[in-house]
Amino acid sequence: MTRKREERDIQNMILADTGEVKAPLPSIDSEPAAETPKGPSIYLGPNLPGGRLLQSTVFRGGIPAYLQPILVEQLDVTALIVPVDEMVEAQARITKTGTPEYLAYQSLLKGVTNDVH
Repeated sequence: MTRKREERDIQNMILADTGEVKAPLPSIDSEPAAETPKGPSIYLGPNLPGGRLLQSTVFRGGIPAYLQPILVEQLDVTALIVPVDEMVEAQARITKTGTPEYLAYQSLLKGVTNDVH
């Protein structure tokens, strides 16, 4: 049984049990927050504090909605999420002074603290 079907069955059981008409239950799967690329994408920036986003995180099916606040707070993160098939070229641009990817990486790196507890 697929996850979507299980969700629908659970929702139908709730509705049958209560007799109430309710709005559909939210999906367990996260809805993509950003435009969905054709294939998987990868975050090439530095680790963000608190484990909010780790370098080399791969996204399949788009960027998850839970990352939306990070994308809004730190616009440079978006520049460092690239399709996996463009990863090598993007990594080269990150190391080349003056490129948008280099500037985004350096900006995020400055915001990263190295607190050791």
